[in-house]
Amino acid sequence: MLERSYQTRQGTIRYWVSAPGPRGTALVFLPGLTADHRLFQMQFSFFASRRPLLVWDAPGHGASRSEERRVGK
Repeated sequence: MLERSYQTRQGTIRYWVSAPGPRGTALVFLPGLTADHRLFQMQFSFFASRRPLLVWDAPGHGASRSEERRVGK
């Protein structure tokens, strides 16, 4: 998984994509409430050589939490 980020006014959104290579329709994994990108590690490993992939941490979850929230301030 290759980590990427997208900066917004409310904070940074982190997402992961598969390495370049496979073509076709991308699979997008959307973790539910209270989950983060790690929920799909096994699926990501399985599909990485077959399809383009993207998984994200929604704002306020996982690696997309603000720095203040991550350190418990």
